[in-house]
Amino acid sequence: MAIPELILASDATRIGQDARHLAKQAKRGELVRIRRGAYVRASYWAESNERQRHGLQAAALVNAAKTPPLFNLQTAALLWGLGVVGVPKRLCTVTDDPRGGRSKHGIRRSLGPLDSGVAQLGDFQVTDKVRTTVELAAALNFAEALAIVDSSRRNQKWGDAFEAANWNKAKAWGPPVQMDELAEAVAALTSISRKRRAESILDLSSEKSESVGESMSRAQMILLNFPMPSLQGSFTLGNGRTARTDFWWPELDLVGEFDGHGKYLRHELRGNQTIQQAVMAEKARENGLRALGLTVVRWDWSDMMNPLVFARILNDGGLHSLRAA
Repeated sequence: MAIPELILASDATRIGQDARHLAKQAKRGELVRIRRGAYVRASYWAESNERQRHGLQAAALVNAAKTPPLFNLQTAALLWGLGVVGVPKRLCTVTDDPRGGRSKHGIRRSLGPLDSGVAQLGDFQVTDKVRTTVELAAALNFAEALAIVDSSRRNQKWGDAFEAANWNKAKAWGPPVQMDELAEAVAALTSISRKRRAESILDLSSEKSESVGESMSRAQMILLNFPMPSLQGSFTLGNGRTARTDFWWPELDLVGEFDGHGKYLRHELRGNQTIQQAVMAEKARENGLRALGLTVVRWDWSDMMNPLVFARILNDGGLHSLRAA
């Protein structure tokens, strides 16, 4: 498997070079050792984000393993471009050996089949999108599980074959998973508790949620027992443009917006605008919504992750929890 960024000791040996020279370069800080016998340039490692680094570690394992590993759980979800919160510290892999489920050397092994629910993304063998979604829905906490299922169901343009092995996907790869596929996979779970957990996540999921932050926000609303909003409300502004909102409570003329930093910092999300232009355009859009008689409340990631702060923001908009204080 050819990954240009990887420098393999086996390649050096094959062409008659001393592989110990790579270890010396790593000691000098010129290279970074990511697995035994696998290195990358220190400058490239510094420029890579956590997802890309996880992918390099996965590529190093593929090159080192006698049998191609099958990646699952968060590692597979990252390569599918699903709504994973954070990056796992260890590579997640599947084993069919009941005695080989121990996790060590930066690898988390979990017991499972190797011959069903499997897909190939570039040079990486992963659990397929349905299996990955259901296994995480049954294992993660409520909010993170909801983000995974929402992203798996989302219908969006998903790129070309070149992007299949990209570990830094901005969107989920492949066509959206259908509810009947997910329900069938959940029904096949052998653990009653895992099955119930996954069923509840599926029931509360939505294909309309467009980001991890939106899914996590909705999860907090559910946990705090606030009235559920309509997703992706559409409004015609005074200038004739259409504004879509993350959350909308029609009975209160209330709009809720999750402010993820990505819309301002990621070039592909703000188009040809500068960051300043993107901020000003968002301000003009909000003023246009207010001119329609709508109340607009906003929150960011830190607000949403603090239940007291998040509840207060929703209260300020006129929403009240359906449970006792």
